[in-house]
Amino acid sequence: MQRVFEMYQDRGFTVLAINVEPEQRRLVAPVMTALGVGFVPLQGDWKWAEQNYGVKGTPDTALVDQQGRIMFKPHVHDTETRGVLAHEVEALLNRQR
Repeated sequence: MQRVFEMYQDRGFTVLAINVEPEQRRLVAPVMTALGVGFVPLQGDWKWAEQNYGVKGTPDTALVDQQGRIMFKPHVHDTETRGVLAHEVEALLNRQR
């Protein structure tokens, strides 16, 4: 996800990570910083994540448009699936122009 973020951040693409585990809240930002992750960790809870984005477990990924609608739920595991995600991001960014 970090690579895709870097590829498209200058076109308005943003990645938001949502932590739904309250006991981990104080650990999330330092871990993301240590990993060199450049996107913002937000706080939420399981109920909100499931109701709004269909999250059933973590990690989970959703490509969301500017209106908050899920456009694509990628499962990024390798180079091929990262390519699919990049293609979907490109299509969404081109559509929103």
